[in-house]
Amino acid sequence: MYSAIFDAHAQESGDRSWFVEAEVSGQSLHVVDCTPIAERFGVSPHRTDTVAALVSFLADLGGRNAVGFDFPFGLPKAVIPERRWRRFVDQLPDWFSSPEDMAKRCRMHARLVTDGAETNVLRATEEPLSAVTAYDERLCTETFYGIRDVLRPLVLTDTARVVPMQLPSEDLPLVLETYPAGTLDALRCQTPEGDRPGDGPPPALVLDSLSDRSVEFPSSVRERVLDGDDNALEAVVAAFATFRNAVDPTNLRMTDELPSVEGYIYV
Repeated sequence: MYSAIFDAHAQESGDRSWFVEAEVSGQSLHVVDCTPIAERFGVSPHRTDTVAALVSFLADLGGRNAVGFDFPFGLPKAVIPERRWRRFVDQLPDWFSSPEDMAKRCRMHARLVTDGAETNVLRATEEPLSAVTAYDERLCTETFYGIRDVLRPLVLTDTARVVPMQLPSEDLPLVLETYPAGTLDALRCQTPEGDRPGDGPPPALVLDSLSDRSVEFPSSVRERVLDGDDNALEAVVAAFATFRNAVDPTNLRMTDELPSVEGYIYV
């Protein structure tokens, strides 16, 4: 079981992108390691090197593994012309030249389909989670590079299955979209009274809440997470979300059209 928080905002992002490795034992999740991606794979923190090492690792994983990422796996159906998710992933570099270009074109399409009323439309999976749109200026960089540079190579080489848009395979790792803030809301792990809402719950409180739900941490990993930045904590939460959703096969197959086109957030 693995998870990664992919920070794509800067060229030297490998030290701010975190990777978690965990093992499943019965109904428990044992977190083995939580490390910046550049450190984990022994590469430079440059985004190109970090992503290449990560994708190469995932492509060699094989079956009986699941990986959670915290970036949108798709765009709202209303703003893209393609109704097949795999083809959308394949064609994304031809449609958009950059995160900024993607955001601009999506806002333009949003205005067209809403008669000028809206520039930001949500995916169906985002609406109940109070999430921002996948092409929001705060998120479009992760969306663009995450789909183009992480998912696309895995999909085109058929070395992973991205659920629920693709059917699971026993021989290939599963890849799930997670949203740590949504997971914390689902666990009712909230900011203590008196703290500013934007601060989020204290990291120690989050780790204690996960421990109460059969997530085990060696003291060295717990200290590493507490000493790390917000992305380290979010990577651990993403691993938990991946674990609790991947263990139930019914979560990985959906018959609704929208998740098969737009993607689905597992919390």
